[in-house]
Formats: sequence, C-alpha cells, structure tokens
Amino acid sequence: MAVSTSDDYFHKRPDHPYWNESGWFSFMQEERDLSGWIYFYHRPSIGYTVGGICAWDNTGSENYDCLCYDWGEPYPMKPDTNMFDFEIDNGLKVNIIEPLKSYKFGYHGANAYTAGGCELDLTFTAPMLPHDAGMPGGLDEWGKGHYDQSGRMKGTLQLGKERIEIDCVSQRDHSWGVRKLNGNPRGQMIWAIGEKSSFHALAVSRLPMDKDPVIGTAEDVIIGYYLKDGLYGDITLGSGTIKVVERDPTGRPVRYLLECTDSLGRKLEAEGRIKNMLNWQGYSWLMTYWSLVEWTFDGQTAYGEGQDYWPLQQSRRFMQSLR
Repeated sequence: MAVSTSDDYFHKRPDHPYWNESGWFSFMQEERDLSGWIYFYHRPSIGYTVGGICAWDNTGSENYDCLCYDWGEPYPMKPDTNMFDFEIDNGLKVNIIEPLKSYKFGYHGANAYTAGGCELDLTFTAPMLPHDAGMPGGLDEWGKGHYDQSGRMKGTLQLGKERIEIDCVSQRDHSWGVRKLNGNPRGQMIWAIGEKSSFHALAVSRLPMDKDPVIGTAEDVIIGYYLKDGLYGDITLGSGTIKVVERDPTGRPVRYLLECTDSLGRKLEAEGRIKNMLNWQGYSWLMTYWSLVEWTFDGQTAYGEGQDYWPLQQSRRFMQSLR
C-alpha cells in the first residue's frame, strides 16, 4: 500500500489503550562523531505524548553522561495535537511544513528536570517520497503500518555555550498501530545515505534466546530498501543478512556487514565501522547499542547509523557470560 499525505496525520483507530503513533528523526555532526535524534510517540486513546531529544559523542555513552538527554516522561496531549503538529511541556515543539516532505523542530530545555542548557532548532527536508515498509513479520512492536524516509537536516544545536551547526543526512520513520512491546527478538537496524546510493535495512534473529550464540551469527533482513538511480528496490525476508562482524570485549558492536539483493536484482554489500556509542534503554524490555556509523558501499563512503537491539534479559545473560 502506497504512503499518502494522510499518513502524516493521526490514523483512524480503535478504542485501544495501546494504539500508538510514533515518529523518529536523526541528526549528526560527523566531523566530531556526534549523533542525535528527536523521538516521540502519542497514545491518543489514553491522552498523553512522550517526546524529547538526545545527543551524544565519544565523551559519554549513557543517558546520564551523554551530551544531552530528555526523553521518557509522559505529558498530557493537548487538544490540538496531531502527529507532527504538537508541543509538550518539556520544551519540544514539532511542526509539519509540508506532508511527506518537510518538518520543523524546536527544543528548549528549561530546567534541571529537562535538558537545561540544551536548545535545538532544526528542519528536515526530504527529496523523495517515503518507502512503505508495510507490516513486517518478526517485529510486532511497530503495529499496523510503518514507513521510512531519507532526507537532510539543517539548523543548530546549542549545548551550553557551544553552538553546533547541523547540516547532515538524516533518516526518519513513522509507525502506527497497537504496539506490542514484548516478545520481539534480537536484531539490527542500519541505514546510510550516500551521494550515489542509500539503504535502510532491519534484521531479526530466528534463533531461540537459549540457542543464540550471538557471536558469529548473521541475522535475516525482514524489511528494507536500496535506493539507487532514483529507484527504490525492496529488501525482504530471504534476500540478505546483517552481521555484527566484530564486537569489543564488553559485547558492544564494532563493525557491521550487510549483504543482500534487492527486488530489482541489484546486489548490495555495505561495511560499517562504528564511530560512537549510546547504550539506550528507552523501553524497559529493550536494550540498544545505538551508533553513528561510517559506511563503505558502491565505491563511496557515507554516514548513517546502526542499532544493535536486544531483549533486555538476553543482553543481560550475554554480557554476564563475557565477564
């Protein structure tokens, strides 16, 4: 099903407390190995929004020591709230400029309970329509629908007295449906945007947790795309794998490898080297190693990200086994 402009607004929903509409946008400053995101979700049936920002580099990898972090607190949903048009009390403001094309973000950390001293003024613009991921098998948390879109983010990030100019490639997504936040497997989500071509891919482990060695495995891609010569090619189950080819002594990923063939018959091999790390546990059941990644593919070097995500209890057992 093609993505339409109506998908950038709240969808018709059942009266279900866990109906969820979420949006995520990335930003980076690759010269200083800095990553960041704006992430939010709405629960219209309950009447609250969770949203905020994060920024990190190599000086801190936890939410309590990274450059900036304000995410996780629910705020009352205001009557005029829509998917990409809202403001919440921690200082985050989101506005849609043109559906499926352009969005504006503001943030002002007002006090010690938000990210005081952190300010953000960014605009995302996309040159092409999103890629419709559909309802991927093996990852129930997305719900009913999901799409991904590459673009460019421009503006400024203020960290205390430091003003950082942002002009970078950016990825965004939007999901909607009843969200099931449990029972999802280990996997990876990776993406890169280059001058010649771009890709986005998500993979999951098919092994039971107690039979998953983690080291040496390659996870099956279940959804994704390869964008080249202005054409999207789908990457679907059975068409490729993502592998963490190297981990450090603590289990954190160091290098990624994507090998796949898209629906147009085009082969893609992309190798990624991690440039920073955020150990993110935004949801109680999920642990994610979230990184800026320098990718090599199609004769180019391009930037993007990698998320190596785990069910929390599996990550606990694996990390303990390395001690």
